[in-house]
Amino acid sequence: MLAAIRLDFDPSTPVFGLSIRLETLALAGVIFFVLLLAALVSGRSRVAVAPADGAAFTDVPKLRRDDLILMAFGAVPGAVVGGRLGYALIHFDYYSATPKAITDPGQGGFDLTLAVVVGTLTAIAVARLLAAPVGRWLSVASIPVLLGLGLGKWTMVLGGAGQGSYSDASWATSYIGPGPWGSINPSFPAVPSQAIEGGLVLAVAILVLLVPFLLRLRIRRWWRIVRPGLAPRHDWGALAGGRRFMTVIGLWALARFVAAFTWRDARVLGPFGADQLILLSVAAVALVGQLVPGAVRGLRVAWAALRAAWAARRAARGAAKARKAAEAAEAPTAAAAAKAALQSLEAEASSVPAAADESTTGSPAAPGGAAEAVPDHTA
Repeated sequence: MLAAIRLDFDPSTPVFGLSIRLETLALAGVIFFVLLLAALVSGRSRVAVAPADGAAFTDVPKLRRDDLILMAFGAVPGAVVGGRLGYALIHFDYYSATPKAITDPGQGGFDLTLAVVVGTLTAIAVARLLAAPVGRWLSVASIPVLLGLGLGKWTMVLGGAGQGSYSDASWATSYIGPGPWGSINPSFPAVPSQAIEGGLVLAVAILVLLVPFLLRLRIRRWWRIVRPGLAPRHDWGALAGGRRFMTVIGLWALARFVAAFTWRDARVLGPFGADQLILLSVAAVALVGQLVPGAVRGLRVAWAALRAAWAARRAARGAAKARKAAEAAEAPTAAAAAKAALQSLEAEASSVPAAADESTTGSPAAPGGAAEAVPDHTA
């Protein structure tokens, strides 16, 4: 069976008397392009700073380009360790029986998924040691890293590596010639998985660049003239700062997950391979993990509001108890006052009849003993 696309070329070329693979040269060019693009973007990343003398605001670059080189070197050991661990997880049956082979660089290979993840973590560690703004550096590196991952996959076409499952499709590819090629049975028609993955990743990069611009696009009318315009720039939460890099890594993991269906890897859980399960975990942490800080803040606000409501309720209950206690304390005093008032009223009431009796019986005797005659008006 012949493939529709047959690739026949020498994968190596002489450079200064040395035979170097085309894939290696292309990958070195991609790395240089990524670093150059990141340096250019970092130079344009500025913030407004007011001078101490009260003069006008000036744009001062906050990102140092020399930090970029140190962070790039810092990502290398993490990528090597992460790539090796990922490869051991994918071939867990073999490496669980021979764990010493994990540290043997001459046996097996590396996994790109964990290489990117762990390499990013070590680069962040270097950035923290340099006291560099990690969030801004992640935002700057998002698109260059995405382009590097996509173009890097395309460089594998030059070495015959990354061929997918065997296929008789019209767009399947095969490699003719002695090679050496990077895939097993390169002359058999197979799905060009490396080219598919590279195209998907580059499509994600274009999507990340175009979507904010398209969302700002507005159609405005002036009389009978229709002209496009742009709304005020709005920094989307998922595409700002460190979240931008996490969004890019999550989308890259999903694109690689889709391309993995064309790989030759064994299936370990239903239709999914081991690397696909790792990719799903990375995508979940990168995309869904962005919601965790907001959810945590919301839970903290809700908890604070609930505690305030409980405190207000306890204060209201305490005030009610204090009011009842005050009323209970004032009750005996009020009863005693009422009793005293009642006694005084009774005393006054008892004195009134005595005065009436004295007025009806006659006046008291005059001094000297003579009684004063009361005229008789009966006649």
